[in-house]
Amino acid sequence: MPVASSSRRKSARSRREPSSDRIEEDYPSQHAGNNDDVEGGDDEEEQPRRKEKKARKRAHGDSESDNDPPAVEDDDEDNRIDIENFHDQPLDKKEGTKLSGIAQDWEMIRKQIHQGSIALAKDVATSLADVLEGDNANQALSEVDDIMKTLIDIDHEMQSHEKSLSWMHQQLMRGEPVEGAVELYEKEVKKRINEFNDRTSRKKYGLNDQYVQFKQGIFEVQNPGENIPPINDFIPREDGDESDDDDDLEIGGVTQDFKCPITLTMLVNPLKSSTCGHAFSGDAIREYINKGPPSGKSCPAAGCSQKLTIAMLVADSSLEKRAKLAARRAQRDEDDSEVDDDEVIE
Repeated sequence: MPVASSSRRKSARSRREPSSDRIEEDYPSQHAGNNDDVEGGDDEEEQPRRKEKKARKRAHGDSESDNDPPAVEDDDEDNRIDIENFHDQPLDKKEGTKLSGIAQDWEMIRKQIHQGSIALAKDVATSLADVLEGDNANQALSEVDDIMKTLIDIDHEMQSHEKSLSWMHQQLMRGEPVEGAVELYEKEVKKRINEFNDRTSRKKYGLNDQYVQFKQGIFEVQNPGENIPPINDFIPREDGDESDDDDDLEIGGVTQDFKCPITLTMLVNPLKSSTCGHAFSGDAIREYINKGPPSGKSCPAAGCSQKLTIAMLVADSSLEKRAKLAARRAQRDEDDSEVDDDEVIE
C-alpha cells in the first residue's frame, strides 16, 4: 500500500490547523480584555467613591477583602431609603380583609389550643379534690388555682389581640383610613391588657365562666349534695370591690344535682339542654322526647317549661366526670359512716 511522504503529511496538517496568528486576528484575546476591565473598567468618578466607602467601613471596624463582591452603589445617594425612619403606610379598605383574617387566626389559636389547657386544669382540679384531703388537698388545689388564673390572664391577652384587630378592621370597613397601623395596634392591645390587669381578682376571675366552673367543680366533689356558695366566697375582697355587706344583692349559690330528673338516679352519659341548662341521662331524655311531637316536649325538670328537641341537647363530658367523682366520694363517705356505726355497736 502506498505510504504518504512526510512532506505531504505536513502539508495536510497545515491545511487543517489554522495558525495562532490567524486566531488572534479573528478573535482578540479575552485575557487582554479582562485586564482592561480590572485595571481600567472603573471610571474616574467611581474609583474615589469606592475608596471612600472602604475608608468608612474601616472607620466602623469593618474589613473588606479583595475577594468581597463589589458593593452596589446607588446612582444618587440622596435617593436611598432610610429604613429606620420609614414609617408604615396608611391602611385602606383593601387591607381590611387581611386584618380580619389575622383576627380569626388569634381566635382559632385561643379556642383550639388555649381553651384545651383550661379544660385540662379543671379536670386536674376535680381529680385532686377527689383523691386528696386536708392540707395536701389545699396545697395542691392552691397551685392549680394559680395555674388557672394564669391561663385566664393569657386568654384575655389573646382576646386583646383579636379584638384590637377586629376594631381596626371595622374602622377600615367604614371607610376610615388607619394611620400608623403598627403603632396603633400595639397601643390598643396594651390598653386592653392594662385595663384587665387593673381590675380586682373578683372582677377578673369572679366574672369569668371558666373560673366559676373551676371552683364549682371542686366544691361539688368535696361537698356532694350541698349548695354551692356564691363565687365571691372563694375570692377575698380587695380595694375596689363592693362591700361584703352587699352580698344579699348578689345571686346566691346553686345546687348541682347529679340525679336525672327522669330516672331519679345518677346521671349516665348526660345530655344538657342548650336552652335551659338542665341535664338528663342520655337514653332517658331521648326516649322522653321521641314520644312527643316533632315540635318537641316541655323540659321534664320541675318548674321548667322550655321546649326541648333532640337538636337542643349537647353532650357534657365534664358534667359526667364530676357526677362520677361526686358519686364515688358520696359512696366513700357512706362506707366510712357504716364503719363508724359498727365500731360503736361493738
